[in-house]
Amino acid sequence: MKILKYSTLVICLLCIGLSFQSCEEDDTGISTELVARFTQTVNQSQGTVTFINLSENAASYNWDFGDGTSSIVINPEKTYDASGTYDVKLTVSNENSEIAAFQDIIEIEIILIINGNFENGSEGWIVGVDDSAPAPVVTENDNSFYEVNITNPDPNQPFLVNVSQKVAITQDQIYVLTFEAWSDGDRTLIAGIGLSGGDFSNDTQTVNLTDTQQQFEITLSSQEFGALDARVLFDSNGDAGLVRIDNVSLNLQ
Repeated sequence: MKILKYSTLVICLLCIGLSFQSCEEDDTGISTELVARFTQTVNQSQGTVTFINLSENAASYNWDFGDGTSSIVINPEKTYDASGTYDVKLTVSNENSEIAAFQDIIEIEIILIINGNFENGSEGWIVGVDDSAPAPVVTENDNSFYEVNITNPDPNQPFLVNVSQKVAITQDQIYVLTFEAWSDGDRTLIAGIGLSGGDFSNDTQTVNLTDTQQQFEITLSSQEFGALDARVLFDSNGDAGLVRIDNVSLNLQ
């Protein structure tokens, strides 16, 4: 009698084991469990994310990029329009209509300016809108920065002495321009964004410089203009004296 009970118990355990295995593996022993998972690579300078799908046993894919857009591509590439934190969710399903999901937080900081600290010399920086005219850069105490000395100012033509970097500006957006600047005395500097040709539409602000290095942060609008070869600009010819600029950055708000 005890032997019969023991045999029945073994058979029951085997049945439970086989039933559990059938949920995880097919007849070849290969797992059939539905798994949603992904990783990503981020190009911060362009705000572009390449998603690498690591899901298993899925037949369809639905991406929610956290900014109101979506995709059903297996390995999508997504370009975000603004810096921020995005909650990305991938939902997958199999042929049995089973569903699995995976979420991850993506940090985007779109860097529009290259060589903003001038450590690569004049790379990216030009005089006016002339691509063949590199901006003057000096180095002191292992720190590089833009420098120009105005000796014949003209308040009516401050743009005659200018340093620019061409960047893609999207129309009807808000940008934040951050930079450090100083002089050898009290004077003004015009800073902003604008077009590199045509009517040279722009949005600028005037800041007051002293002989102390200061950080400035100004908010600018591209409501009236936009172009792939627009620019960040600094006009210095309004007052006499030195203008020194360093650590420039531009971000979409």
